Formats: sequence, structure tokens, C-alpha cells
Amino acid sequence: MSVEVDVFIKGWGAVSPAGWSAGTLADVVLEKNALPVTEERRVDAAPLRRFRAVPPMSAQPAWLRHARLRRVSPATRFAVSAALEALGGMVDAGSEPTGVIFTTMNGSVTFSRRFFAEVCENPALASPILFPETVFNAPASHLGAVLGTPAANYTLIGDSAQFLRGLDVAVHWLAEGRVSQCLVVAAEELDWLSTEALHLFPGDRVAAEGAAAVWLSCGASDGIRIDQITGSILMGHRTSRAAAAAKMRAQIDTPPAAVVCDSRCGSSILDADEEHLWPASSVHSPARWLGEGFGVSAGWQTVLACELLHRGAADSAVISAIGHGQQAIGAVLAQS
Repeated sequence: MSVEVDVFIKGWGAVSPAGWSAGTLADVVLEKNALPVTEERRVDAAPLRRFRAVPPMSAQPAWLRHARLRRVSPATRFAVSAALEALGGMVDAGSEPTGVIFTTMNGSVTFSRRFFAEVCENPALASPILFPETVFNAPASHLGAVLGTPAANYTLIGDSAQFLRGLDVAVHWLAEGRVSQCLVVAAEELDWLSTEALHLFPGDRVAAEGAAAVWLSCGASDGIRIDQITGSILMGHRTSRAAAAAKMRAQIDTPPAAVVCDSRCGSSILDADEEHLWPASSVHSPARWLGEGFGVSAGWQTVLACELLHRGAADSAVISAIGHGQQAIGAVLAQS
């Protein structure tokens, strides 16, 4: 569907295996520079884990000293970093309350796995400090506290395309006047639980972690305009992944000479459904160079699209998010 109100992306941010900024993410993808892969086994009998982790921070930022961030999971730290970059480093985004929409697939899996292991070993000794970080909405709660915003704060659980659904919800909030500005954030963290789980599904993929964020407002005169977000084309026994991808493509009004940020990851099995949807000369595929970001994948695509528009690579960009098992969604952004 076309966006019926003028909604603009005012800022964006990212954390990825490329580093702690949107710029480093875009540089790696544009240079087609596959990052090093770590390989290890949890135990001798376990599957070989292949992943790309976020590199350590070069220096500890001031926001990490916030009281709410003392014992948080990596996903929360990634989310706060990307959100503050999107806001231009401002903890206070202005006088208007900022809505928060957090999307994820695995969530704070590190603390969840640790807490469950302690419960299985001895329920009486399971740490109550870990439990609050096991819930899916913990990162969104911490981010809202850091920003000091009392506005609507939602967490949406979905597949690798869910970030665009969060973008769609934010557009509706802005159109309805529920908020005057909104952050859409996705984050994931690595753990053996999720990286080993990749072996249960088709496609040879390298797991990755990080975050993505965009800052939206309604009626602004500058920034990157959201022109279109398609509906979610759901996959199931009646609609294959390839059919969902084709239906999404049919809904996109592709502008001339638009760049495309698609969700291909370098796996011939998974990429086949998206291989011929777009002109090959204009396509960039973040997952090929960064890895399988789970719920943050479409967020990285969106951040890359914003970077390309900001750098003058094109006047418009298409985001093609073909989820791995739930939905296919597309969006069109344009430089205003």
C-alpha cells in the first residue's frame, strides 16, 4: 500500500559485525567485503558453529553507565547504541514523547538459556537477576527508560522480515496522532542455542548479531520519505516462500533507477526464491557480507537503503524482505 501521510526517516543507526555504526555497515556491503567467520564447537559432539560477532567497542560510551543498563543482555546494548545513533546521539529526542517499536526473532537468548540451565540444575538457586532479561520486551523497556519517554512502547515478535512490519505500525501510529515521532528498533545477540539451531533449517548460513534503528516523524520537510510499505504476504501450506516473494514483488511500484536492498544471504537454497525479482545491477545484499541477522536482517537492509540515499547513490530505494518462514514484505524509500 502507499503511505497516505508524509512520514520521514530523520535518522538511522546500526550495530553489526562490521562495527558500531551505520556507516561501517554500508562500507562493508558496498565493498563486498565478507567479514571473517569464527568457527567453534560447544562440545565435541555438537554441530560446528559458524558466526560473526559484533566487535568490541573501542571506548565505553557514557550511556552505558545508565542505571538500567548495568546487567542487560547484549541485545539491549546493541539496541540502545543503534537507537542513539539514529537520534543523533541525543538521549532526549526533544519535548515530544518518542514511541518505541522493538522487533526481534530470538530476543535475549543468552540470559534465557542461562536462566533455564540454572532452573534445570537447581530451581531453588536460579538467579532472579537473570529472569527480567529473559522476556522479549526487556530491550524495549530498557530503551524507553534510557530515553525517558512515556509514549507507546511495543515489542513485535516475528521472522527476519519483521522490522518492516514494525515500520508499518509506526507509520500508522504517526498517521493516527498517537505519537509525533517514533523509533523502530531491532536487535539480536549470538548464543550457541540460536547458532546451532541454524543447522535445523535449509541453507548454509553464518549467524550474526547486532541491531538496527530508524527515527521517524510525520510532516517533516526533509529526510528520507517512506513512499510505500506492502502488506505482509504470509507463507504457509497454501502459499510457498517463492509465491509470497512474487506476490510482494507485484505490489511494489518500483521507481526508475532505484537501488534494491534484498534479503539474499549467499545460500543457493534460500536465495532461489528472490534471485530474479530485481535487476541484478542495482541489488545490494547485506546478509551476504554480514551474516544471518535473524530478526535484525530487514533492519540492516533498511539502514543500508538510508545510507545509499544519503550518499547520493540513488533517489529511491526498494527494500525486499523475504522472511525465512513467516512473511514477505517490501518498502520503497525516497530522498526528499
